[in-house]
Amino acid sequence: MSRINSIAIASSFTICSAVAFAGLPNAHTWPMEHIMVTMNGTAIEAHANTSADNPILLQRFAGESYDGNAAALDDMYYSDQYGWILDGIVDPGAGNSIWIELVSQTGGLETYEGGRRMMIADQTFDPIFGTDSSALDWQWSGMMTHNWYATADLGDYVATYSIYVGDSAGNVVDGFIAGEVTLNFRAVPAPGSLALLGLGTLSATRRKRG
Repeated sequence: MSRINSIAIASSFTICSAVAFAGLPNAHTWPMEHIMVTMNGTAIEAHANTSADNPILLQRFAGESYDGNAAALDDMYYSDQYGWILDGIVDPGAGNSIWIELVSQTGGLETYEGGRRMMIADQTFDPIFGTDSSALDWQWSGMMTHNWYATADLGDYVATYSIYVGDSAGNVVDGFIAGEVTLNFRAVPAPGSLALLGLGTLSATRRKRG
């Protein structure tokens, strides 16, 4: 295949991808960072390869706006890099589910329900984990799920979650030991944006959400 044809195919793919995700937030932020959830006997364990020194970056993309419930991310610093995923066999028992509950987080951090990265158009973007007075606990389907984390302001953010076995209503099921994981974020300007003028300037001049 000639270099010209390769460029043409690559360009066509980029255009098609842009059209497919028009009006929706897209995967500006790669690679994926999985929160590995496993079960050791009756104990749930969870792990993410991030820390306060190596956080997931939340970025704002100036000039972008989104349709439907995804509009919650307009003018926000956001990312869907973190994805909940099962590691090995996790059996909560018949009629039970894996639930994730927010234990604590830095003020100003918001979370919206996502899903698989290649199916953004099917995601609800419903507020979860206390965002907009939503419940602090969230029933996880067990499928790989990339939720959307967002904030209106620059800075460092931390969220700690308990992962437990619950019944259909979210009540804790006896006989299982809950796990815990802490996620780390840092809201930073997007490369090539007005952020090149400096963090203070951007923070002072960005449009406030109503």
